[in-house]
Amino acid sequence: MKEFTKALISDKSSDKFADEQKLFGQFVGDWDFEWIDGKGTDKERHVRGEWLFSWILDGAAIQDVFICPSRAERLKNEQPDATYGTTLRVYNPTSGTWNICFAYYGSMVTLEAKQEGEQIVVRMLHTNGFIKHWVFSDITDNSFHWEDKMSLDNGATWVVTGELFATRKE
Repeated sequence: MKEFTKALISDKSSDKFADEQKLFGQFVGDWDFEWIDGKGTDKERHVRGEWLFSWILDGAAIQDVFICPSRAERLKNEQPDATYGTTLRVYNPTSGTWNICFAYYGSMVTLEAKQEGEQIVVRMLHTNGFIKHWVFSDITDNSFHWEDKMSLDNGATWVVTGELFATRKE
């Protein structure tokens, strides 16, 4: 297993698409977050989680592990919809976008991402009558905001189904 880990994880990005890789490369490191679900409703809840990003494949891609509730929080506050997933992000020079695959508990979704103004918009590619976006915004060196948004009317209106506020671990 040690050889696999050494072959998978990289300590820096590849030089091949260095400028383009900064889009998600800025998240490489360890983050704590507060997940907010059902905001503004009587079912609103706040859950602590962690999001860990790393360069992989000789710096050609970025992989993360998304854990909500966090490993520590699970011991005292297990949630019925807990998520322990991983995302693989690879820059696609042909389209100028990022190809993304998110997998968790027997499910997998494919997405595509690009920068739009000051935000990073991640679009779910295969949907069933709705549009889904994951949006990174308010990005600084030590924090960012992330929203899970859905539209049932082809983008005329959007509903935020969940959001998180992340801070970089020391």
